Amino acid sequence: MKSRFSYLIFIAGILISCSSKDSTTTLTELIKSTFKLSTNDKVEILGTTEESKTILLMKFKVNGLIFNVKLRKYDQGWQFEEKQDESGKWVLFSKILNQAELRDKIRQSQKEMVNIAEALANYVTDKTVFPKISGEYDNKSSIFHALYPQYIKSRPIKDSWGNNFLVYCGPAIDGHYGISGSVPDDFLIVSLGMDGLPDNWTYDPESPEAGLFGAEMDSDIDPNNDLIVFNGTFIRGPKV
Repeated sequence: MKSRFSYLIFIAGILISCSSKDSTTTLTELIKSTFKLSTNDKVEILGTTEESKTILLMKFKVNGLIFNVKLRKYDQGWQFEEKQDESGKWVLFSKILNQAELRDKIRQSQKEMVNIAEALANYVTDKTVFPKISGEYDNKSSIFHALYPQYIKSRPIKDSWGNNFLVYCGPAIDGHYGISGSVPDDFLIVSLGMDGLPDNWTYDPESPEAGLFGAEMDSDIDPNNDLIVFNGTFIRGPKV
């Protein structure tokens, strides 16, 4: 992380001397690198202001979310220093970088959960019923051996914080997060998040998106929130 951040500082250091077109391109690449965005993410520079010889203000948009940031010039060059929150208060950019790393962990856990969900869906299509499982998904569980390696090539048994995923199938789902009336081909996959503790949250089938929280680019997204997949759909997780 230190070497990557130094590289970002170096890039920011040449912004002022670049042409307008090159400066915009460099800023865009800087944002993508800092927030670890993919090619599908849309970045738009809305404006830059050189407040002084040592302070550059920048406003940009990522997937519809607007950010105001401050870059400050040090001896080693320009670097992101602060971000303006919704109340107008400036907060240290190091907090944003930490949040970016946490979002990466959340995304990775979600990716593994999607892999498990796809494997479960394919398995039940072929077999019509799941092996009995209720709880930790590990290399000793019946469902793991039922899925690997025919239905799943990787072996994701832990989330990004080192906690085993939890898998419940059929009636074993009932009672978790307020879910009831489960049928044999239902399945539930859970990551307990960074704190490893279950959320005090109840699923509402009349409003299945009510469990989604924040937005993927929010700086205050809570990594302690559970991630939950019910029959292949996230009913708890960050909004995309």
